[in-house]
Amino acid sequence: NTKRDVTLEASRENSKPRAILKPRKVCVGGKRRKDEISVDSLDFSKKILHTAWHPSENIIAVAATNNLYIFQDKVN
Repeated sequence: NTKRDVTLEASRENSKPRAILKPRKVCVGGKRRKDEISVDSLDFSKKILHTAWHPSENIIAVAATNNLYIFQDKVN
């Protein structure tokens, strides 16, 4: 049994299929590991316009401009 995160994206823009997004840790220092991203590379100017979550399942939908992201708890 392996667990993995699933992230889906819906967009109006035509784009080629991408690889599954992997969770990353955010680091605040200058040095970072391969699986981490720097807090300076995050764009805080983009706004979340809509959010929704399931009352009993671990799933959330987040929308910003023309993008919809669906985050789900680890799947067995």
